[in-house]
Amino acid sequence: MCRMIGIMSVDKISPYKYLYDSECSLYRQAERGRQDDGWGVAYYDNSELIVFKSPNTMYKEKELFLRVIRNIRTHLCIAHVRNASNPRNLPKEMLISLENTQPFFYGNFVFVHNGTVRVVEIEEKLGKYKRLVKGLNDSELYFYLLLKCMDETGDLIEAVKKTEKVMWETFKEVKRNIKNPFSSLNMIFSDGKRLYALTRYIEHHNSKSICYGDAEIFRMAYLYDGKKMVVASERTDNENWALMNNGEMLIAEIDNGRITCTIEKIL
Repeated sequence: MCRMIGIMSVDKISPYKYLYDSECSLYRQAERGRQDDGWGVAYYDNSELIVFKSPNTMYKEKELFLRVIRNIRTHLCIAHVRNASNPRNLPKEMLISLENTQPFFYGNFVFVHNGTVRVVEIEEKLGKYKRLVKGLNDSELYFYLLLKCMDETGDLIEAVKKTEKVMWETFKEVKRNIKNPFSSLNMIFSDGKRLYALTRYIEHHNSKSICYGDAEIFRMAYLYDGKKMVVASERTDNENWALMNNGEMLIAEIDNGRITCTIEKIL
């Protein structure tokens, strides 16, 4: 079960508080949840997307992690810590590599996912994006299917709807002994201008958030004050966070010195 966070700010800020210093920062979640299978940070330096990834355990290379995040000043940052899913039932060592580590990115698009996509057969439906697949991570297939559906619909929200539809269609086609096509499609996505977060799950196994245990494991939380917006797999502290509902998409954008943040029920 991966953990992830997205941060948007009107002023350039360091993500240090939410990635390390908070009581339930991404780093603390990695420690408590044994998220051992790689980590990554992506941010925009003006319009340039910069991505740093490591296939190693975040809390076992603490100094490297801190060195990376201390140097960041940005309007928009996304980070991820991985607990590898394995819908192909492969040996664990095949799943741990730089190619399998999130965030995934293409051009100016960057993406992180929490959950398992069980219908890995969607790889055959990626069209031109299939050649870009580098690893064995089901989340990477989700990312490229989303981009393909964006090409076809011209809109991210419609692409999210179509992506899930394709997964259900594939689930019916393959007729494998799996309960659902996915556990969760929770994701954070950006094109450098907007920050999107989707809460979408069909399984939660009665599990609760890692640090505070006060929300379903897949139910994302967000913090918004007009100048800053943070969305995460779970809240990182005791500030005034709110929970997203299943099927909701959060959309945030900087406009005239303020962040506009809307939440739409899309699924």
